[in-house]
Amino acid sequence: MFLSHFKFTSQPFAERVTAEALWQDDRMQQGLARLRYLAEHATVGLITGPSGVGKSVLLKRFLHELSGPRWEPVYLHLTHLPAAGLFKLLVSKLGEVPRRGKDRLFQQILDKARQAEGALLVVLDEAHLLDGDALTDIRLLISSALDDTPPLKVVLAGQEPLRHTLRQSLHTALLNRIAVRQHLSPLSKPETATYIDFQLKQAGGSEKLFEDSTKALIHDYSGGIPRQINNLATACLLQAAAENAARVSEPILRQTLGEFQLP
Repeated sequence: MFLSHFKFTSQPFAERVTAEALWQDDRMQQGLARLRYLAEHATVGLITGPSGVGKSVLLKRFLHELSGPRWEPVYLHLTHLPAAGLFKLLVSKLGEVPRRGKDRLFQQILDKARQAEGALLVVLDEAHLLDGDALTDIRLLISSALDDTPPLKVVLAGQEPLRHTLRQSLHTALLNRIAVRQHLSPLSKPETATYIDFQLKQAGGSEKLFEDSTKALIHDYSGGIPRQINNLATACLLQAAAENAARVSEPILRQTLGEFQLP
């Protein structure tokens, strides 16, 4: 409804966009620098942050860069599966028919890594959902591949509980192998305003569409979490279009909040 009202050329605040159109800031640049180091020199990386803060955006940008024969990236997000199910899924993603037995699954993955023209890089998103057995098996898999060239590389990305889990004595060996770490924090108030402006410009709109005070309030209500900013800004645009308003003002935002309760 608001696309035609505000004459956008595309959907603003959409999560599904091309890698080139994704938001970048200092957090993303630092994260990309660490992941690039992992791709070249390290074995295990850890990306953490609250839900909706931009972890998947960072991973999408990173995976987009891994073109050419030097790497074979595999992205998995169904990390709630039991350990055996997770490794079966990984084997399937590698184009193989999973065999029975964990040892055989391990061997299939290691064989595929050795046969790959470049380094096999496995990205496990939502890794805070991994159970203890899966984390132990990931560590064993990594240890088994250390003498191979190119080695198997793993990125664990998840919410804050993942860091607490890895600090348990049971996972000390895996924690000690993590050479690359990045924690994504929410956006500051100025960064939130810049983020809103970026999203509007990407969609063919004007940064003046949202009043400055409205952007500041959106930050306060969203906590600087990009996904929440997207949801709230979209709701504001819908409300403004329904009222035939030319701009998103504080009253429109406050009216929206009456029906749009953030957690």
